[in-house]
Amino acid sequence: MNTFYLSSALVQSALMTAIFLSLLLSLFLMFYNYDRKRKRVVRYLNIAIFLLLFVILAMLADTYMRIDENLPIRMFLPIPVWVFWVITCVCDIYLICEIIKQYRQKDKNLTRNSVKQAMDTLPSAICYFSPSGAVKLCNLQMYCLFRSLAQSDLQSLEELQRALADCDDKSGIIKLSDVRQTYLFPDGKVWRYSQTEVSIKAGATYTESIFSDVTEQYEKHLELKRQTEQLKKISYSLKQLSDNVLTLTKEREILTAKTRLHDQMGGGILAIRQILQQNHTTEENVAAVSLLRKAVNIIKNDNEYPVESGELADFIHDAETIGIQVEIVGTLPEQREVFDVFMIAMRECLTNSARHANATQLKIVVQEDENTFSVRITNNGKTPQGEVKPKGGLINLYRHVNDSDGTMKIQSQPNFALTVTIPKKEEFI
Repeated sequence: MNTFYLSSALVQSALMTAIFLSLLLSLFLMFYNYDRKRKRVVRYLNIAIFLLLFVILAMLADTYMRIDENLPIRMFLPIPVWVFWVITCVCDIYLICEIIKQYRQKDKNLTRNSVKQAMDTLPSAICYFSPSGAVKLCNLQMYCLFRSLAQSDLQSLEELQRALADCDDKSGIIKLSDVRQTYLFPDGKVWRYSQTEVSIKAGATYTESIFSDVTEQYEKHLELKRQTEQLKKISYSLKQLSDNVLTLTKEREILTAKTRLHDQMGGGILAIRQILQQNHTTEENVAAVSLLRKAVNIIKNDNEYPVESGELADFIHDAETIGIQVEIVGTLPEQREVFDVFMIAMRECLTNSARHANATQLKIVVQEDENTFSVRITNNGKTPQGEVKPKGGLINLYRHVNDSDGTMKIQSQPNFALTVTIPKKEEFI
């Protein structure tokens, strides 16, 4: 049996070197598992292997030194050399297998470094401050944003708050909103800052500071503002067009009235001429002269009519000018959109009553219930020969009624009647 004491110096050196390397491997594994959650049995086994190798190496080194200096040898370990080699190999195999296992599971183990690495990959800037205000855990994005804010490294919560309060043209960072705490950085990105208190089981309270990237929402907000401005311009243009519709309708009525008066006056003048030439009258001439008198009276009344402000007063005046008396039952709605549609309907019926029905009276009944406004317009003129089909002005009226989410109904028999119903808006309900 060849023991360590009887082995050659080369064998002794090789054995101690192997044990020393195994000892370093064991020490490395102990440090590697320091911040990882491992079973207690594994931890204790690693410590036991380290202590075993350390004791064996210390005793062999002491013996080797005594042999080298020709000192008395202490026979502590009368064990064959191959036993030490077996112990060393078994320990090495275990340590190598454990290291390989740990390496394969490194991404599955939750450690302090893994938490930090996970935070560094987040797109948001996050930092946790201890109760004293010092930085406890902070990711790279927060460090980058703070360097843009203050051109220095983040050390405390007070520094962060001061940098946010003092951001100006020097840093190139623009504070967009005090309420939402949004900031526009020089690279064009917009970040929203939030700060909350986080309590843990131990009773300590930490401060969580987060910068969230809201660039996309900010750009959509700007685009929405641009679209809103365009819609305002379009709405203004539509209002002008709507006002122009009333003006054009009124001008068409006036033109119709003037054409009608012109025809009546022409017929009356021609009848007077025939009477003067023939020295006798006929029923047709008498009727023509009567129309001439009526036209003259209308022009006279129009000149003497006092000017009143208001679309309704103008409508009644225009109706009287063409010889139609208007009777209004009820009160027109104050809601501007509904009022305009009703005025368009009233003027269209006035024009058609004078042109097609030869009416002398126009009756307008305005009603209001809990949810709608309605107007019904009739005249005392000729009954339509067939079903009235919308065209021209009635089609234009239908478009306005449809834009207001209303309905339009035309009655042809036994008498003509137009009914327009428009729902109320919320402020009128």
